[in-house]
Amino acid sequence: MNEIREIRYEIPMSDVDFGKKTVFLAGPTVRGNQTHLKSWRIEAISLFKLYFDDFFKYSSYDKCLNLIIPEFSDITVSDKYRYDLPPWEFEGLRKCNVIMFWIPRTKELIGLTTNYELGYWTAKNRNKVVYGRPDNAYRINYTDIMWNEDGKEYCESQNFPIQNTLEKTVLETIKKLKEI
Repeated sequence: MNEIREIRYEIPMSDVDFGKKTVFLAGPTVRGNQTHLKSWRIEAISLFKLYFDDFFKYSSYDKCLNLIIPEFSDITVSDKYRYDLPPWEFEGLRKCNVIMFWIPRTKELIGLTTNYELGYWTAKNRNKVVYGRPDNAYRINYTDIMWNEDGKEYCESQNFPIQNTLEKTVLETIKKLKEI
C-alpha cells in the first residue's frame, strides 16, 4: 500500500498511527494573517510524494508515511489564542520517527518557535533530526554554527550535514527513515 497521510491541526494526535513511519515537518509557519505568503510545506509534500516510493521500491516495507504538518487546512485560520496547538505539536514531535527542519527564514517568516524546537530536539535526540535551510536564509549563521558545534561534541564519527535545498532535506529525511 502506497499512501502519504497528511496530519494537520484538525486531526487529533490520538488518531495518528505511529506504527507507520512518521515525519514532523518543522520550521517557520505561515500564520493566518499572512495569506500573501506560501507555505514551504506544500513543496515538501510534493517532494515526499515524488521520492518516497522510489526509496522503498525493493523493500517489503509497507509504504505508508505520515507527514505531520503543523498548519491548518484553511490558510486563513489563525493560531492566535490556540493554546491547544503547542501540546499537539509536542506530541507529534515526541512520537515521530524523524523531525525534518526546513528553515527558509525571512524577515517576515522568522520562525521563533523553530529556534526553540531545533535546539530542544537536537539536544534531546539528534539522531531523529534533519536540518536544512536555503543558503540565503535570513539570520541563520548562529543556527548553523551551533548545529555544527553540537555535532562535534555529540559524536565525531557521525555526519550531520546541513542541507541547503528543500529537495536535499527531503531526501536526507527519507534516507533516515529507511535506516529506522
